[in-house]
Amino acid sequence: MSAPVSLPPAAAPKTAMPAVRANFASSRLVRLLSAATAREQDAPRQDFAERLAQWLSAVDTVRLHAALPPGPVGAIPTTLSAGAKALRERTDAELAQVRAALTQGIAAQAAQALRDAPHEADAGHAPHRKRHLDQQGQMAQKVAALRASVRQALSQASPRLRQLAALDAVLEQTLGGREHKLMAAVPLLLEKRFEQLKRAQPEGWHGAYVGEMQEMLHAELDLRLQPVIGLMHALRSEVEKHP
Repeated sequence: MSAPVSLPPAAAPKTAMPAVRANFASSRLVRLLSAATAREQDAPRQDFAERLAQWLSAVDTVRLHAALPPGPVGAIPTTLSAGAKALRERTDAELAQVRAALTQGIAAQAAQALRDAPHEADAGHAPHRKRHLDQQGQMAQKVAALRASVRQALSQASPRLRQLAALDAVLEQTLGGREHKLMAAVPLLLEKRFEQLKRAQPEGWHGAYVGEMQEMLHAELDLRLQPVIGLMHALRSEVEKHP
């Protein structure tokens, strides 16, 4: 049985708008995975557009082209609806609610993993992989619903934001499968860390691993929320430009 380990408290809901990350390759999740697997982060050899082109099929390209405005973006009217400020406040509240629910779920799962440790001594990494996949399923469901709600708010706020919401819907549909595949690989990578800690720390290794997995899940949540936060930044920017 591993020695008791105190896990960090669940993060409080964030009320301030988080920043949008410009370089996803430097996200906290990527840094944590690189450290856990003792791998160096590869410097991007292509810019974002070139890498994105490799992910898209001909059908995907047609869909994205159809979602883009026929003329310059500046030609799209920017007149905001009377309820745009209320829409912004609603999406802020929804983001805080979803983040808090998922953060609490991650903390509860970590606590349960520590309680179950004596009964899972011979089960290896399988129970942890299942927990991680369960949390990923919760994240995918709740974040997708939040993203759809934020797109709906943008569609009601102004013609320009409606166009952005349409583009985001196509991007989510186009890249969702690749995101799911990449995220599903995270528990497999963590299994190596599980075995490494088990060999290196005869005492307390299980609690250390649970703490690391909890941190990974928080980083993954931050990454999954980035597209939503980007949409919300666009809405907030338009509201602040037209008080």
